[in-house]
Amino acid sequence: MTLNRNLSRLAAAVATLTLAGCITLLPDSQPAQLYRFTPDPLKQIAPAPTEGRTPLIRAGGNFHPAAAGDRILTAEGAKAAYLANARWTQSASVLFDQALVAAFASSTGPARLITPGELGRPAFGLRVDVSRFEADYDKGPRAAPEVRVNLHIVVTRLRDQKVVREQSFTVTRRASENRSGAIAEAFRDAASEALGAIITTADEGVAAGPAV
Repeated sequence: MTLNRNLSRLAAAVATLTLAGCITLLPDSQPAQLYRFTPDPLKQIAPAPTEGRTPLIRAGGNFHPAAAGDRILTAEGAKAAYLANARWTQSASVLFDQALVAAFASSTGPARLITPGELGRPAFGLRVDVSRFEADYDKGPRAAPEVRVNLHIVVTRLRDQKVVREQSFTVTRRASENRSGAIAEAFRDAASEALGAIITTADEGVAAGPAV
């Protein structure tokens, strides 16, 4: 009986630690709910075949400094603030990079993204600049905001440093309501569309600018 009681207490303590890992506790503040816009890490994504595809590698790029951290940036006119009691699980720039790698891994287009250290000689460079990644309260502080993501994408042929494709995109998604969970979902949907635009531009660049 004593052993059973001790095991029960241990299980309760482990459960408490597990739950505590899902939130961020700050002194004298409410718990911050954590969100991500990357694919579920527990779901296995079958990698796309690599044969016959052209390798390219990330060649620089910037992420809006105010939005690059783990706080969720909002804007209202000329004012900017961070969403209260809500954060990303990691910095937004890291999550975006992870999502980009995952998106290319499942893509079957002609462009194949390789990461540093991966086997393969890249023929093209891909630069992605994210100049805006925020929830815009364009209809007032009580209305559901619109998530806006601004991208600039450049595909360069490495052998002669020629730009073979250059595109700018603005992706918007209106949150279903003014709460952090709905806003995070709008970020997820906007990021997904932005990643699709990046892959399409990379595929077009590879097709338009043969490596040899």
